[in-house]
Amino acid sequence: MPVRPNLASGVTATTPPAVEVLNKVAQVARTDTARFDAFVLPKNAVVIGSYVVGGPISDAATTATLTVGTGGSGTELINAFNVKTTAGYNPVGSAAGSHMGTQLTADTLYKAVYAETGTASTTGGPWLVKVEYYIPAGGGGTY
Repeated sequence: MPVRPNLASGVTATTPPAVEVLNKVAQVARTDTARFDAFVLPKNAVVIGSYVVGGPISDAATTATLTVGTGGSGTELINAFNVKTTAGYNPVGSAAGSHMGTQLTADTLYKAVYAETGTASTTGGPWLVKVEYYIPAGGGGTY
């Protein structure tokens, strides 16, 4: 999906014009096992990236994941990102949710949660969830 339409005269240093990328960041700890309000993305935002930035991996026995989405069980931004085996700065990739690349039609509240299975963890995290987005010129239209 192009950010700007293809230009017949080609691209230059000034065309197409630059797009400002905005970010929202929320911290998720091992103790955040109930969904909490993480951030709101504004109407017309187009999500272009999501990342998990974090300290040590979780030592939960079986699984340890981070999920970010709307409502009580939403996965629209991050769907069960594995923090048991992944540490550092990581694009969410295959754990990306359905709102990636989608223009929002209203201000949207996202909730975050940590979940684990097996013997409870004693170390790991906290992790930062970073979401990148932009607002198309004029707040809508072609992006």
